[in-house]
Amino acid sequence: MTAIHGFTADLFAGRQVVVTGAAGGIGQAIMAAFAACEATTIGIDRAEAVPQGAPDWIACDLADRADLARAAAAITGPVAALIHCAGVFRRVPLDDATTVAEWDRTLAVNLTAPFLMTRALVPQLAGGAIVTVTSVRASTSARRAAAYTASKGGLAALTLALADELAPLGIRANAVAPGDVDTAMGRSDPAMTQKLIARTPLGRMARPMEVAAACVYLASPLAAYITGTTLHVDGGFLAV
Repeated sequence: MTAIHGFTADLFAGRQVVVTGAAGGIGQAIMAAFAACEATTIGIDRAEAVPQGAPDWIACDLADRADLARAAAAITGPVAALIHCAGVFRRVPLDDATTVAEWDRTLAVNLTAPFLMTRALVPQLAGGAIVTVTSVRASTSARRAAAYTASKGGLAALTLALADELAPLGIRANAVAPGDVDTAMGRSDPAMTQKLIARTPLGRMARPMEVAAACVYLASPLAAYITGTTLHVDGGFLAV
């Protein structure tokens, strides 16, 4: 029996796991981690990022409510875990001409989509788990990124609301809040990345698989008595 980060390979054997933002750096790691635990994974992402001809992927513009509803309807059978990993991030000053449009799209993808997707899949999630990928920015500010900060703070609050409301159905909801992660998005601003690493006690960025491992843990039976919690995978960033 193989294992990944201490998780036995059969932890999700024969169970269905849905991952939004599955084509991104963190999303790919989450898909791989659940697949290593023998889950049947379904990845959701924008059309241009979805592998051609892949039967276990659904193309979807998460900012488009009709498209999101179509994607949710395409998911059949019980869902053991729903992982909300899709996210957009762009630094835009408040006085920039595109700020309002950026605000609308960021909140649509980062906050409204998880709400709508969760609501659509609740009947299939009974006894399962929801994991939202938030950010340390849910607790701290990100300069020139008001939309991103607000969306992640809102997602953290939504996670608490879901944990409370869905508990009677046996559905747990938790969040994983990464610090800076070694992905294309995480390294989009090299100067900022170096500043963040310098103030992180462990002195490096998170690896995508480290975030994925936290998601697998919170979605698994190993965390059966954990709900409404945020697990920070930030190298101590919030400790200083």
